[in-house]
Amino acid sequence: MSKTLLVIPHYNDADRLEPFLKNLVEVLPSHFSILVSDDGSASGQRERLNQVIGKYTSPGSESGPIVLPPHFVEKNTGKGGAVRRGWDYGEAREFSLLAFADADGAVSVTEIMRAEQHIRKNHQEVDAIFGSRVKMLGRTVTRSLKRHLSGRIFATLVSWLGNVPAYDTQCGLKILKTDTYRKIRPGMQTLGFAFDVELCLLLQASESRMIEFPIDWHDVPGSKVSLIRDSILMGIEVVRISRCVQSIQPN
Repeated sequence: MSKTLLVIPHYNDADRLEPFLKNLVEVLPSHFSILVSDDGSASGQRERLNQVIGKYTSPGSESGPIVLPPHFVEKNTGKGGAVRRGWDYGEAREFSLLAFADADGAVSVTEIMRAEQHIRKNHQEVDAIFGSRVKMLGRTVTRSLKRHLSGRIFATLVSWLGNVPAYDTQCGLKILKTDTYRKIRPGMQTLGFAFDVELCLLLQASESRMIEFPIDWHDVPGSKVSLIRDSILMGIEVVRISRCVQSIQPN
């Protein structure tokens, strides 16, 4: 079976990562590889991360995933930078699918596998999957009021300022075909938390077939999101990204 690389962007979050990583190792099948892409964490956190990953780093087995050594950079760049570095690694090594999931484990291993199987089974119709926190029959979404409000503010800004036809660009689960990533990679510039918006717009501009995939979501305490600060920054970033993507589209 072709291989899938799951990248986990990480910044000073080893304590929340540890139970999630343990669950990934116990549940994911052998065609997965896991890469934690650290984004300039403090030295103490880097040591802690090495300890956590050291428990599980392995060449894989017939039944379980490969856990790769973490990637480190000295300077914090943002979530987008961490994901891109991980996906560049996967693209160079010919993984067929590239995914990322946030380090807090708010998206369960079961949901990651369900989304990954969907893109595999529908590979002729789907190039990219965006996880989406939509409350609907059969799906469970548990979020704090702060996370819910910030999510809806971000979604409104993205729709209004960037003309992005997505309900939830910021959900911490994305899966792309490697060929699709290779096609849009030259246009990717955003290093911060608006990376997901740029990804969506570039996929749209390239006429890639992307879908929003409703998932179960369970809020995990410890979010670094600031409702006011991040909403303002998101608005500025969305305008910039939208203009950049429009400038690279063919006339």
